Amino acid sequence: MAPKENPDYDGQRPRETPPPGNPGTGRPASPGVYPVYTQVPPGLFPGIAHMATSIPVPAVCPYCGNRIMTVTTFTPGLLTWLLCSGLFVFGCFLGCCLIPFCIRSTMDVVHSCPLCHHQIFYFHRLGL
Repeated sequence: MAPKENPDYDGQRPRETPPPGNPGTGRPASPGVYPVYTQVPPGLFPGIAHMATSIPVPAVCPYCGNRIMTVTTFTPGLLTWLLCSGLFVFGCFLGCCLIPFCIRSTMDVVHSCPLCHHQIFYFHRLGL
């Protein structure tokens, strides 16, 4: 009995999947070593973006290409200095004018990558 004709069959043996390991070297891959993809979709992070939040956010780092949860650092910004100056003018010159430097909700926020430590976002309290 003759085999049935298959239009997709080219007469060769079916292809086998290559063994796991580094291609071309024949050695097995090192355990725990994973490839790092550095290509970020266009338009996702054009340079350093302005993020409208002061809490850590999940993101893709445009520098190292890893999926991360950003690390936030509070820095004195324009709002902090304006409040300090305003308190000083209205009589709080004995140290009370420094209170805005202790309140996180008055400071700007820098979002950075925990792996490569590059600045990713900068959140300005006063969007000037």
